Parts: sequence; structure tokens; C-alpha cells
Amino acid sequence: MNNTNLNNKTIEIVSEKYNACVNCKLCFEACPMMKEYSSSPKELMGEIIEHKSVDKNIPYSCMLCSVCKSKCPKDIDLKEMFYNLRKDVMNSDSKNLKGLGYNTIKFHQINSFSPIFSRSYINNNTKKIFLPGCSLSSYSPEIVMKTYDYLKSHIENISLVIECCGKPTLAMGDEKKFKSYYSKLDNIFRENEIEEVIVACPNCFDTIRNGSKDVKVTSLWSVINEFKIPNELINNYVNIEKEFSLHDPCPIRYEGKIHDDVRTILKDLGVKVVEFDKNREKSECCGAGAMVRVTNPDISIKQTKKRASEAKSDTVVSYCQSCCESMMSVGKNSLHILDFIFNEDVINKKKFAQNKTSVIHKWKMRYKTVQKGKINKF
Repeated sequence: MNNTNLNNKTIEIVSEKYNACVNCKLCFEACPMMKEYSSSPKELMGEIIEHKSVDKNIPYSCMLCSVCKSKCPKDIDLKEMFYNLRKDVMNSDSKNLKGLGYNTIKFHQINSFSPIFSRSYINNNTKKIFLPGCSLSSYSPEIVMKTYDYLKSHIENISLVIECCGKPTLAMGDEKKFKSYYSKLDNIFRENEIEEVIVACPNCFDTIRNGSKDVKVTSLWSVINEFKIPNELINNYVNIEKEFSLHDPCPIRYEGKIHDDVRTILKDLGVKVVEFDKNREKSECCGAGAMVRVTNPDISIKQTKKRASEAKSDTVVSYCQSCCESMMSVGKNSLHILDFIFNEDVINKKKFAQNKTSVIHKWKMRYKTVQKGKINKF
């Protein structure tokens, strides 16, 4: 066992959920991980309360995807409970998190916030910025810059910021370090009096709206749906027979407008979409949520395989690059929605799948994105 003693506040939170739970097991059946540790949520919580401790693997197996709350007839948020367990373990037992891969996450975050892989290109009098996010920047500098060019053609004096939002550190429960990291991004907003951030990444959307309350956070998909896709791409894919299974990322589970915007864009492109049975607010995690790919890879991969098997076509399209990479990790073809708009090979119908790449390649692409941003500043 890898048990960590818990403080009274955390025990109170678990007890509150325990008392509200009717043990219907609807959350349990949908959850990617609880079956690995108990026979019911009530049993799991009861053991934590009884022993006033938790096996650290339990909270760090939770993908913080909120599927539990979406299923619960009592609207109980177990995500909140598991996250508080993470914070308690982090505060009292952080040295023992090495076995859960926290050093890997630290390495990722140190590099993400270094000037080699992050840069702000803010013009004078800018009030709006585009923040593509880490995953998209590590996938395709060309797509990032074409997206930025598209936004510049519709929005006067928009600027580009290639920065990390710090979500990996936050997800681990290391709130002190997250505040230090996030302050860099928040200072960019404050010092430049930024009013609106347009984001491509669902994790950035969720993190920034909670971290910078005075800044409007807008989904890229809402912007593209407003200004519409380039005229030459309207119905570009209508004549191909291929179908694409659309996966909704869990960080924006309850953002119905974004779900609608994405579907409208794909319809305008002429892309034939087939829905997962569990979609929109009922969507399931791709398996990579809350850094579980690092902290418990076995459970993570099991969930990714499950989600991929539920696709009704051989290719999954998503609007989260991390989700795309999850699908590819288990052998599923995958595309990002921006591939349909700015990837020449896809536009010309030469290929309908991203290439699986190495970690080193992704860092090279992030560096390249920063360099292209310097060239494309104005």
C-alpha cells in the first residue's frame, strides 16, 4: 500500500460526498478507474473515512473528467473530492510522488515555461490575443501560424502568445507551483491590458477562465463559426465517402455552444460526422486527463482503448490535440479539426491521418512554433 494520512478538511469533504451518495453506482459504472480499487463508490469513500488515509494511486488514477457528476442523480462531484485528495497528498507526501512520474511532469513544465519554448508577440494597443496551447504548438507550427493569419484577417490588431497555461502542474494538485507558473501568463494579461484570449485548447479554456476572471476567454471554434471557414473550403469534403467519429474533450463537457460551433464548422466543410454514443456532455475521457497517462499509464491506456473502440469509423476527429494523440497511441487514425482547414495534405485529400511522432519531435515543433511566431509577429 502507498497510503498517505489525510487532514481533517479532506476527510470532511469525503464524508460529505459519502453521506450524499445513494450508492446507485451510475458513476461507478462510467468511471475509468474506481472499479480498480473498490466494489462501489460508497465502499471506497468509507475506507478512506475509516482509515483517515488514502492509497495515493487512487486520486492519481482519477482523470478529473467529471463523467461521475454527469451520471449522478444527486449531482455529486467526485472530481472535487479526488482533486482535494491529490492536493492533500501533494502537500504532505510530495517526495513519494516520484513513483507516479511527477519528475516527468516537472521536466515538461520547466521547459514549457522557458524562453526557448514560450514567447509573447504582443503589438501595441492589442486587446485580444490568440493562445494556441502547448499540444497544438508541438504538433504543427504551420497550422498554428495559418490559424493566426486567419484570425488577423478578421480581427484588428490581434497578437500571438505562445505560452503554457500550467494545467499539468495544477492537475497534479501542486497549487503553489501552479500559481507561480500561471502568474507569468496572468502578468502578460495585466501588463498589456488584455481583454480577450482566444484559445484552441480546451484545457487552456478551462484553466484561464478560472485563473483570470477579468479576461474574456473565447473558444477558437466560436470565432471560426462566427467568421466562417474560407469560402474555398465550403463543402470541400462533401464528395468523399469517408466518415469521421467526433470526440468531445471532457474539460469542456458542459460547453454546449462550443459543441454546436464545432459541428457547424464540420458541416460547412462537408465532413461526414458520426457521433459517439456518449458525446457532448456525456462524452468520456480519452484516457489522458489529469496527467494519468504519466501517473497510472495502465489505467490510462485501458480507457483510451475503450474510447477508441467506441468510435463508429476508422478515424477520430477532435478539437483537442491531446485527444488526437491519445487515439493515435492505441493505433487509431486521428485528425484535429484544424487539419481540415489548414493542413494542405488533408485539404487536397492526400491523407486523413496525423503521423505519430516522438517526444523529441514535439519539442522541436514547439521551438519551431516560437521561431515562426517571431517572423510572423506583424
